[in-house]
Amino acid sequence: WLAQAAPLALGSGSWLAQAAPLMENAGTVFDPSNFQPVCGTSDGVYRTLQGIILAMVGDSSYREYAPLIAGSLLRVRLELCVVESFFQEAIAPFIRERGLTWVLPLHETVETFLAGVVFAVATNFILIGSTKIVTVLVTYTDVFLGFPVRLVSGAAWDSVAKSLRPKREPPPPPASALEWVQRALFREEESSENFVDTLKAAGGLTLGVLLLVGTARVAGGASKAARQSAEALDTFVGRYLLLTTVAYVGVKFVHFKIFPDLF
Repeated sequence: WLAQAAPLALGSGSWLAQAAPLMENAGTVFDPSNFQPVCGTSDGVYRTLQGIILAMVGDSSYREYAPLIAGSLLRVRLELCVVESFFQEAIAPFIRERGLTWVLPLHETVETFLAGVVFAVATNFILIGSTKIVTVLVTYTDVFLGFPVRLVSGAAWDSVAKSLRPKREPPPPPASALEWVQRALFREEESSENFVDTLKAAGGLTLGVLLLVGTARVAGGASKAARQSAEALDTFVGRYLLLTTVAYVGVKFVHFKIFPDLF
């Protein structure tokens, strides 16, 4: 019965001949063996971590624990490479070619619906796990590098700038208890430090020291801001990304199937 049913199911077979080139081209695109992402940033992070560990433990210990170290670093590199290749080799070329009209178009078509749904679902799988790796790396960098730089540069800046600030005469003692209460309740806050005025007041070697310390202070602040941004992104991805993408897919489905020409 299979032999009898085959001609009915396949007909003349012409549609298979027409679809064969398309299936062959699609096969090359979806073949995992042909997927070789280029991850320059991830490779740089991997080499940097490898160099830091080698400098910390020494060559002999590094060789002894090489399988464990290499396995851990390669997995970190893999997670970062997933995010990097997703945005650089998939999202960025697609946006350059198609723009952003598929995100929430006025008229929903099958192409815009598929593009939005695939992007939303893929973003869940890629970002939910990978942002943890980014947060861990940024947090370790800030704790062991950014925080000491902020601490030392802040103390050095205050010690140098304190000698340049004009000394303020203490106010006279309050004449009555009411005046004392008013000073306690409505105490004038000290004006915030003006970095430009501090630099203008310095000169010679002091100015060079302040420029060096100020640059380190800015770098430490940038490290703190990067850590806070990574933590905020990780919190959003872990708590709200799935809900946001589910709602987005639901809106696109309703727009595509029920009200394609609503707007």
